Amino acid sequence: MDGQYLLQLLGQLSRKNKQAVFAHDETDCIWHRETDVALLQQFCREGYPMARKYGHFIIGNSEENSYIGIPGRFLLAEQPAGGRTGFTLWQPLRGGEELYDSLEEIDEETAALVYGYWIARLDPQTMKVEEV
Repeated sequence: MDGQYLLQLLGQLSRKNKQAVFAHDETDCIWHRETDVALLQQFCREGYPMARKYGHFIIGNSEENSYIGIPGRFLLAEQPAGGRTGFTLWQPLRGGEELYDSLEEIDEETAALVYGYWIARLDPQTMKVEEV
């Protein structure tokens, strides 16, 4: 499989199949969970270690953009490339937002408990990862 496979998946995502991954999704995406993490070695090497650790990553489409989400907690150690390549948006899994008031005030102990995704925009033509 290659990047073409992901492009086909992005093209097949439909609003009627939308599942709520997040309580509040800033991207307004339809998400697909992908377990072939080896795909990331072709276009998103920085996301591969965490996707491999958790066994998956997500890709999604909104009305205007495509996105990629790498699983991880709100910890610098789990942020792909420390955010230098575009993974600056973090969203907790549905229900996780109930454990803290705001990300600016989340403590290290709580951050270690709450799982979510580090999200970046994905250019579907070039498969380049960009900041949201």
